[in-house]
Amino acid sequence: MGTYGQLIRALDMDHRAQGAHEFWEKKIGCDLHSTPWQLCHLMITVYCRNNRLEDLVRLFKGLEAFDRKPKDKSIIQKVANAYEMLGRVQEKDRILEKYSYVLDEKKSRRKRFDGNKISLSIEEGRHKL
Repeated sequence: MGTYGQLIRALDMDHRAQGAHEFWEKKIGCDLHSTPWQLCHLMITVYCRNNRLEDLVRLFKGLEAFDRKPKDKSIIQKVANAYEMLGRVQEKDRILEKYSYVLDEKKSRRKRFDGNKISLSIEEGRHKL
């Protein structure tokens, strides 16, 4: 999957969104139940950047059909913005309400770790040795 991600990034950087879309459809998009979120996020970003909002919405609906829940605020925001730009305000509101728990998260994952706890556990490990 890493190689697929690199290819999609390369096609996007070369302004070949149609090529990235075709590759996604043929190789990755048919297995949305097991495709890593990292690749899905990448493709959502490609669709957003290239104003392929219908494709973005279709991809997200496919992920929702498999009960895949986004873990990143930026994914939800991109999807909500796409719905708004397409004139589907009710769908935007539904997405924002459904995933409000992700948007309301005050601390990011990196900030959850207390530096003191990490250093204490390292020092405790040294004493055990």
